[in-house]
Amino acid sequence: MTGANSPLGLAVGRRIQQLSHHATGTIRAKQSEIPSSIFDRLVIVDLEDPSTINSLSGNFDAVIHVAAASYDTPERLMQITGIATGHLVERAVSLGIPRFIHVSGISVYGRPSVPVVTAETPVLHSSPYGAAKWAAECYLHKAQHDIAGFSVRSPAIVGAHPLTHTHFLAKVHAHMRSGAEVCKLSNPDFTFNNVIHEDTLAEFLVDLALSDLKGFGYCPVGSVPDESLREIIDRIVRHTEYQGKVEWVAAESSPFAIGLEDALRRGFRPITTSETLRRWLI
Repeated sequence: MTGANSPLGLAVGRRIQQLSHHATGTIRAKQSEIPSSIFDRLVIVDLEDPSTINSLSGNFDAVIHVAAASYDTPERLMQITGIATGHLVERAVSLGIPRFIHVSGISVYGRPSVPVVTAETPVLHSSPYGAAKWAAECYLHKAQHDIAGFSVRSPAIVGAHPLTHTHFLAKVHAHMRSGAEVCKLSNPDFTFNNVIHEDTLAEFLVDLALSDLKGFGYCPVGSVPDESLREIIDRIVRHTEYQGKVEWVAAESSPFAIGLEDALRRGFRPITTSETLRRWLI
């Protein structure tokens, strides 16, 4: 499993441990320590250095690819998040690993013009990050005759380490914690499900890694919608004890929800948006 010391990587490691399976985690050099009890082995793999990827060895049932760069120059985003995935897929094929589970992102869809995003929604890039994630999916799709692959298109991920997140809700949380006088937001009545808890996503990733996959597949994931954005923001206001003003302004684009049907057919077990946020804001 790549990205073993990321919040999602640690959640995946805990899930693998709960099921009494063995896992090797990869980390970059000189990164923070990981509880030794989570992984059976830790190895250094730098996604910018193909030689370290090629040094990976062992008998594995699956790769769970979590590691990626989210913010950087377009060139480095493509190198770390896109091209490096291609090298990792090649190494997995050479080792005879049967399954490759990839954490992609809703960002591959760009700014959708449809009210509900599903696996069949056309890919429309709007950012270098989305393009890099799509490139990674393309490498995995190309290798589908040699390794079964699946890309999980994730929305905002929340979990035990809120200060490490950089998505919309985390930015709102940080803005309120900073004591800003005004917090401007849009679409108060939109029923929001573009968020997933790291434990829910980790469970799905491990289930896929243990399943009988064929060829290449992909799907978006999210939470079960049960709260409006206004209700969600009220939760964050209470959690941060925000004393400023929440101002609802006209939106620049239409909001979209995430359809869960494709993921449900794959065995995804979602929780509600309210439960996702409850587990985050504790």
